[in-house]
Amino acid sequence: MATSWTSTSGVSAELWPEQQGFLAGGPGRATEVAVVSLVEAGALRIARNGLVSAVQGLPRSWTPLQTFVLRSVPRPLGDLVVAGARSVEAQSLRQNLVESGYVRSAGSVRAVRWVRRVFFLSWIGLVLWSLFGDLTFGTVLSAFVGLMVATGVTSPYVRPLTRAGRSTVRRLGAGVVTSQPVPLVAYYGLLGKVGKQFVWQVLGIDPVAAAGLRRRRKGDGSSGSASCGSGCGSCSSSSCGGSSSDSGSSSSSDSGSSCGGGGCGGGGGD
Repeated sequence: MATSWTSTSGVSAELWPEQQGFLAGGPGRATEVAVVSLVEAGALRIARNGLVSAVQGLPRSWTPLQTFVLRSVPRPLGDLVVAGARSVEAQSLRQNLVESGYVRSAGSVRAVRWVRRVFFLSWIGLVLWSLFGDLTFGTVLSAFVGLMVATGVTSPYVRPLTRAGRSTVRRLGAGVVTSQPVPLVAYYGLLGKVGKQFVWQVLGIDPVAAAGLRRRRKGDGSSGSASCGSGCGSCSSSSCGGSSSDSGSSSSSDSGSSCGGGGCGGGGGD
């Protein structure tokens, strides 16, 4: 039986929901948000077997990532999210967040990490010098204190999210309610958990469709949390807004009906 979501406005006007999803869980999360928002708008339907297809309607103005999703269907739900996460549109979304000051560039994060490694290796060199040379213990201790200070000073700059980005994720999480599908998915991800339920269960997605969702791992090209990992890794629980887990499956499969109930979504967890 097909039902539809009611429109909600639980996300901040500061950023698009897809941008907020990217900050909370990377390009895969942003794609999940795009899919959920399109289903909510009546532009997509998700069959119980997980096949996502377009619903004909009046032309509307969509975001670039939503447009990519609409061009990419029909496609299985999990595959659609992976494709969206790897798309040029998702990368453009990231670049926009970098330019807006919410995400640090991958180059700047790598540079700070290399500096920290150089500091650490230099200290190791001093320790060896003290063991096999004439360097005093006091010098080594002073160098260690300097290393700790440098580590503390540079710590904020090895996080992909800037202070503004982290603040945005915190505000998003503070306003999430289960009756608002878009911010719920943006913060937790469809494989995240709210209480004892997965988000896909809260939204009424059939278990067969949910079985196609994939938990992306750090370093996977389809992954990319801006708030966790190096330059975009996987994300879970309170640090980024959503605990992820693999979903189950069941034997039902009615490919002819669209997903509904508490709503529809789709996509892998981050």
